[in-house]
Amino acid sequence: MKKIAVVLCPMPMEFEAVENHIGRLGETVAAGLEEKLFILPNCDLILTRCGIGKTCAASKAQKTIMTYSPSHLFVCGVAGAVSKDLNVFDVVVPDLVVHGDMNIGGTYCASGVFDSVAPAFEGNPAFSKDGFSLETFNSAYRGGILATLDRFAEEDDKVFLERQFKAVAIDMESAAAVQVAVMNNVPATVVRAISDNRSHSFGDFAANAPKACDCAAEALLHFIALL
Repeated sequence: MKKIAVVLCPMPMEFEAVENHIGRLGETVAAGLEEKLFILPNCDLILTRCGIGKTCAASKAQKTIMTYSPSHLFVCGVAGAVSKDLNVFDVVVPDLVVHGDMNIGGTYCASGVFDSVAPAFEGNPAFSKDGFSLETFNSAYRGGILATLDRFAEEDDKVFLERQFKAVAIDMESAAAVQVAVMNNVPATVVRAISDNRSHSFGDFAANAPKACDCAAEALLHFIALL
């Protein structure tokens, strides 16, 4: 039976970059936020724009899982660097994502953070056959911990996330989307390209985001081909 992959992209430019790298227009299968079907040689791919932020990502992840019963869910787009070792346009495929703004009783606690991408790699034996290992497939991609916040991160946020969680990168959707995937026993992989480094400004993001979207989309299609 042919596999089904769902790809969540928060922003239009991220969605369009994936479609451009596929090389043809998909068939629209749902109104509202874009949701398109691509018939690929090895899988049927549902590409959808989920919108920005945790609520949009979680609700779209649940909706597409219930509708399409995918064998794998991907989150694809851009991220900000927390680690000073990450450069603009580096591709990060985290082996762990955390909710970087989960606060319980006034305390940020690692035990209260949901580790979600790990089962897509080696954490859950049920996912191992569909898991990806960076060491096996492409050492040019970077691993590590990605933290998700429901806001655009400032320097103080990055200092905290690096100290508290050893985060290397940050975004606004991945932890929520992949938490939903894990709750539904769907393997999940996050593919993010760095659009702004540790010393970013908003102007840097605007200038770098289109190319970063292309870098993430290219890496995504590499993984899709391996399903």
